[in-house]
Amino acid sequence: MDTNISPIELALQKKLDKLQPKTKTPGFLRSVIERQSVRIDAALARGYSYDEIAQIFSEQGIKCKGSTLKKYHLFAKKKGINDSTIPELPSEKKFKETESEQLATKERKIKKETK
Repeated sequence: MDTNISPIELALQKKLDKLQPKTKTPGFLRSVIERQSVRIDAALARGYSYDEIAQIFSEQGIKCKGSTLKKYHLFAKKKGINDSTIPELPSEKKFKETESEQLATKERKIKKETK
């Protein structure tokens, strides 16, 4: 038996010993897909495929394949999970209105201070 370990093998051994689990929470991907089920339905209705939606997940750092996304999504639908615990983002129009309201409030405040 060879007891001499090459520096490359030793470095490899150290690196492998330090590996952390890829996801910190078991079931993380499944829970994200369940929470996003309504939005996934909407994307599918707009003509996107599971592979395209999975690519969007991957771009956000959540690696998954289209087949896995489809499996978990269909399971969530079968389970009756169709409401999201994540609030809707404000629409761009509403955001612009809010932004203009904030600007108007600042302008009124400045006018009061200058009087």
